[in-house]
Amino acid sequence: MKSKIHEIQKSKLKRLITKSILILALIAGTIFTSCKSAQQKEATAKQNVVNANQDLKDTKISNANDWLTFKAESQAKIVDNEQRISKLKIEMKKPGKTFDDAYKKSINDLVDKNSTLKTRIADYENNQNDWDTFKREVDSDMEGLGKALNDLTVNNKK
Repeated sequence: MKSKIHEIQKSKLKRLITKSILILALIAGTIFTSCKSAQQKEATAKQNVVNANQDLKDTKISNANDWLTFKAESQAKIVDNEQRISKLKIEMKKPGKTFDDAYKKSINDLVDKNSTLKTRIADYENNQNDWDTFKREVDSDMEGLGKALNDLTVNNKK
């Protein structure tokens, strides 16, 4: 009976040792295969730099295209504003209509604001930084100028 118990214990011990060796072999294999050599790490790092540089170039191209589109649209709006302001000035000079000083001042303010927008766009082209803020501010100013022009035009027709 002791021999049978002894054999069972030996068998269990062999299986335990075999399992332990197998587990250690798997762990060692995983560690060795997951470790990269210095050359592999360097190659990966170089590829990451190349990818980052390409992403930067793509972003710059995208921003440059956005800038050119924005600039063209803004300049077209500025020219349109100049034409609308000119029409208001012509209306002001027509006989039979009287305009107060506040109306004349409003037109001069619109001329100044339009000129300021034109200057801001030209200045930004020479010193491009914080694109999102610049675009948001110019769009807002352009919208305000358009609304003011509309208000003057509507008031002029009354």
